[in-house]
Amino acid sequence: MAARHAGHSRGFPAQYRAIAGFIVASAAFVAIFVALTLSAFHKPTPHDLPVGIVASAAVTGHVEQALDSAVPGGFSFRSYPSAASATTAIAQRQVDGALVASGANLRLLVTQAGGTGPEQALNGAFTAVAARTGHQLMVSDVLPPLASDSQALSSWFVVLSVLIPSLAAGSASALALRRVKRAWAVGAPVAMAVVSGVVAAAIADGIAGLGNYAALAGIIALFSLAVAAPTAVLARIRPPLVALAVLVFIVAGIPVSGGPANLGSFTPGFLRVFNPALPLGAAASAIRNVVYFGGHDTTSYLWILAAWALAGVIGLMLITALRRSAPALTQPVTPLVPADVPLVPAEPASAVPERAPVPSVPGPGSGLEHPVSLVVGFDDSEPARRALSWSADLLRYRPGVLHVIYADHQLVDSDLTGLGRADMDQDRDVKAAKVAEAAKEIADAAGTPYTFERRQESPAEALLDAAGIYAAAEPASPPLLVTGRSHHVPHRVIGSVPVRLLHESPYPVLTIS
Repeated sequence: MAARHAGHSRGFPAQYRAIAGFIVASAAFVAIFVALTLSAFHKPTPHDLPVGIVASAAVTGHVEQALDSAVPGGFSFRSYPSAASATTAIAQRQVDGALVASGANLRLLVTQAGGTGPEQALNGAFTAVAARTGHQLMVSDVLPPLASDSQALSSWFVVLSVLIPSLAAGSASALALRRVKRAWAVGAPVAMAVVSGVVAAAIADGIAGLGNYAALAGIIALFSLAVAAPTAVLARIRPPLVALAVLVFIVAGIPVSGGPANLGSFTPGFLRVFNPALPLGAAASAIRNVVYFGGHDTTSYLWILAAWALAGVIGLMLITALRRSAPALTQPVTPLVPADVPLVPAEPASAVPERAPVPSVPGPGSGLEHPVSLVVGFDDSEPARRALSWSADLLRYRPGVLHVIYADHQLVDSDLTGLGRADMDQDRDVKAAKVAEAAKEIADAAGTPYTFERRQESPAEALLDAAGIYAAAEPASPPLLVTGRSHHVPHRVIGSVPVRLLHESPYPVLTIS
């Protein structure tokens, strides 16, 4: 009893630390998101915004000097011989606008389809220049937005709408599909991305009239996979690492992308450096260029998305392959007693609780003398001790291997903030050591060789995963799953874990009451 009270005294501070950690982490999340977003958008200033000029060398020099003095480093200039060539440059995404100087008049060519941010910046800057020089400025929108996309905002919002479902799908697929075959574990995010692209492109065309269905569906699917696959990798490594995906794709991704006004080149330097690398801005720019600019200047954005998607898929393939490797034995397996020895229950040892009786099994020639692989779920509860005692006694008199599986429940009781993880991991390690020692006592009492594996999954998933591995590694020993009746749900007959195993297991299941 003293040890139990000591464990509870350690638990209360750990719970308080977990709550405090959750609050601190939430506050940090808000602080980082607000700071990055306001840094990007509270006072947008252009940086090297490409502008074309159609004018004589003298006029070009005066305009450049006037703009550099008003907005230092805000614009980069390119000369064109005619208004037609400058318009072509705008349509091909070489520049965001162009100034045509002809006599006493100044004509500014812009395109709101390229984003309201660049269009408004050019309009404001050149209006000020024209006012200071006494010239009249005429503004022409050479590539206006679609009537059904009046502010040219749909390109960014359709990608944003796919971002959060892709994050959720990536993390959910990693947690829900832990024990499926590798092809399914990798194929699920890919299939989800394809479906996202097909659905989102159809809705975008139906509501905003963006058209270009096949191209948009492909871009959106590639973007969805670029988010979902890396998120799934992080979730499989350790579920709290999904927070890192949220930080990269949402907290940093939204301000870095420039938002719906395409202000990526208007943000501070520490954000602009990431603008070419993150998926949100790349996907929005690719869609905008396909819808309004004939697909010009999309290749680099597609490479960015493909790099993220490929890295995620390769990571999933590697981590699922590593997680499928079989564990090492806790002690060498010695030759077992031949199968023709009569099977009788062993006398219970004083240190081991009362065992369930071992049923008699037919002898040689019956087909039951082949080696058997017993996969036993064990958590040191009384039902689990009876199940392990029965299994260990059975293997005293027939060939086979005893595999003891302890499911650690990390996804249920882990500290997602990470601030109390050291204490919680230590408590889990102490508990796992006690469970391993209890399993050793029972197996030693029966004189049965065994393996012990600690798995950080739910009990049913842990047993099914282990059974699949041992079935592949020991084809001569078909696995038999052995569990005790759940001690957490006395109102049920056998408990949720045995019931789930009976529904889902391709192998025989035995529940010891």
